[in-house]
Amino acid sequence: MDIPDQWSAGTASTDDIDIHYYEAGRGQPVLAAHGMYDDGRRWVPLGSDLAREYRVIAYDARGHGGSDAPERGYDLDTRVGDLVGLVDALELVDPILVGHSMGGATAAWAAAEHPDMPSGLVLEDPARFRESPRLSVERATEITHERLRESKARSIEERIEKELADAGFEEAQLRRLAASVDQCSPHIARLAQHHPPVVDAFDEISCPTLVLRRDVEVSDRVADLAAADRLADGRLVHVPGAGHYVFRDAYDAANPELRAFLRRYFGPV
Repeated sequence: MDIPDQWSAGTASTDDIDIHYYEAGRGQPVLAAHGMYDDGRRWVPLGSDLAREYRVIAYDARGHGGSDAPERGYDLDTRVGDLVGLVDALELVDPILVGHSMGGATAAWAAAEHPDMPSGLVLEDPARFRESPRLSVERATEITHERLRESKARSIEERIEKELADAGFEEAQLRRLAASVDQCSPHIARLAQHHPPVVDAFDEISCPTLVLRRDVEVSDRVADLAAADRLADGRLVHVPGAGHYVFRDAYDAANPELRAFLRRYFGPV
């Protein structure tokens, strides 16, 4: 299973697919959604820390990891349906949703469309935060296929050297990150289809929300903060030194922000 001993794995059936997930800890549930090309093991370092106080569930999105990879169903509405279906299947009560990149967009729109479901929301540099990509869907699809082919052609060691050299994780986690692409279905290229930017969901999100963004220029900071003002109860933090993978690039800076958020709304951590 290639995860620490404190973690277990399971499968839950939603309306049309089986979703694979990893789980650790006990307490209020934290449901974590990863980004494109990753899988639930992306959350092992953070999830292991949180599992001291929370029940952490990190699932593989459709087409990723051990979850089913049907030919279709990679649009935003279906991804939200998968997340909500997993909450129902596992009977999670008042989950805190955590999402990175693609998973951040999924979690945000799930919170907007099902405002009574989550008790909190944490977004790690969500994809399409303020605007949709300028690339055409066709070109974005081509890029996804190219990236999958190129990455899968490399050995695990080559992937670590080329893509993860600056990540501050132990060897076992680097190997998990590098290996995740091997279980990515070519069907995930269908994720390239456009959907509204995440900020459009903010008006409908009522739960406490923390947005952790990459380190950006001043003009982008101003625009990001203005976007976060649309949240009823939200805070946006630009994490110094962080790129798109905030918890990978600047864990020691991002983790205290997360813990302060959890402490404020959900008690000691």
